[in-house]
Amino acid sequence: MIHRPIFASLVAAVLACSVTIAHADEIRLVGGDVLRGNIVSESETAVTIDHAALGRIEVSRERIESVVKSAPAAAAQESTPAGEAAVAQPTAESTVPVAVLPAPAPPPPAVPDGSWKFSLSLGFTGSENESQSNWDFRAAASAKRETVDDRTTLSAEYYFKTANSENTDNNLLLVGLQEFLFKDSKWEAFVQGTYQYDEFQSWEQRAGIYAGPGYRLFEGEPLSLRLRAGAGASYEFEDSEWTPELLFGDELVWKIDDRSKLVQGLDLYPDLNEIGEFRLIVRLDYEIALSPSGDLKGTAGIRNEYDSFIPPTGDNSNDLKVYAGIKVDF
Repeated sequence: MIHRPIFASLVAAVLACSVTIAHADEIRLVGGDVLRGNIVSESETAVTIDHAALGRIEVSRERIESVVKSAPAAAAQESTPAGEAAVAQPTAESTVPVAVLPAPAPPPPAVPDGSWKFSLSLGFTGSENESQSNWDFRAAASAKRETVDDRTTLSAEYYFKTANSENTDNNLLLVGLQEFLFKDSKWEAFVQGTYQYDEFQSWEQRAGIYAGPGYRLFEGEPLSLRLRAGAGASYEFEDSEWTPELLFGDELVWKIDDRSKLVQGLDLYPDLNEIGEFRLIVRLDYEIALSPSGDLKGTAGIRNEYDSFIPPTGDNSNDLKVYAGIKVDF
């Protein structure tokens, strides 16, 4: 038989627990878990709660789905019998050990699946009257794919320009770059092939093939930089001879913000037959997203090609192109 005092104590304890649970604050976490207790402080980045079993916990806002606060139990304070000392409740400022539940770690970068990504850029300006016409046209396209083992980049760029009704530029540049990646290393190997047509150069058509090592100096955002160095040869069709060359190149990508980026590229070809002679192609491109998805972009850039060897025919050894237009990714 249970004595009345013991029975009354058990009932009081059960009622007290029920009141505590009923009036507990609630933090619902992303994923469905729930923490119940007394919320002692809140900030823009975290919520601190006193949990009956876990103690004081600081929960990052990034882990929280919702917060529900209970109404204050005013009746509990009024029921304190006269003559009994009220028990002071702990405050947020009390010195209590705090367990911190930090923000979840960012997900690992997605593994490239080898799918192709394409882009197309167009730029066009012009004017015409009864005596002359001036046209400036640029088209560029690229195709890229990447897996954990290799990366392929194909690009084409075409310029056509007239001034005073006469053609002044007719230039096509094709580049194919195959990079072989080494697991758990920043080193890689590459093979690069090029073809160029220029109506206003003495060589008119030129092809080249190169190979060597590469190194990813910086990776990720906001800055990435890839370097490569190799050797190969170029062939000018009218001269019917191969010219041995070295190749030093880089590609720098700076993601300025979520909408824009700057891309710099360089290819330097020192001539091994004529020491001191070289060819250089350098470019700088700026892109800014024009659509919410980022597939439509505005572009502007420059490309300069320099050849230190000036032939007797007086061809221009420095060819600067400035352009702007629209780019579509798909």
